[in-house]
Amino acid sequence: MRHFLFSLMMIFCVLSCEEAIQKPANILPEEKMSEIIADFAINDQSYTIGGNINTENATRFILKKYNIKGQLFSDSYKYYMTKPEDLKDIMNKAQDIIKSKDPKAEAYINKKLKENPDLPSQAR
Repeated sequence: MRHFLFSLMMIFCVLSCEEAIQKPANILPEEKMSEIIADFAINDQSYTIGGNINTENATRFILKKYNIKGQLFSDSYKYYMTKPEDLKDIMNKAQDIIKSKDPKAEAYINKKLKENPDLPSQAR
């Protein structure tokens, strides 16, 4: 009985080591993901302020700017969502890009982090 339980536990250990999502063949590198996410965040803020921006066209523009298909971005994002540390790095780099493009963004981000220090990097 012990050997059976031990064997069963070993099988579960081996199977649990597999990745949740298969790594896409043409995954976007972390640097490019950071740049795209920063552009999406800036676009989102423009929509909030302007109100009359067509988000679908803006999304297409950003993807065309980087010469990628929406499916590639989606697949890469889904993959990075299964890698919390990698996603945190991507989001932090995106945040740095936003800060470099808009100095006022740093004060806003710091204010939000003080209000909620446990805010995950995806929500900043």
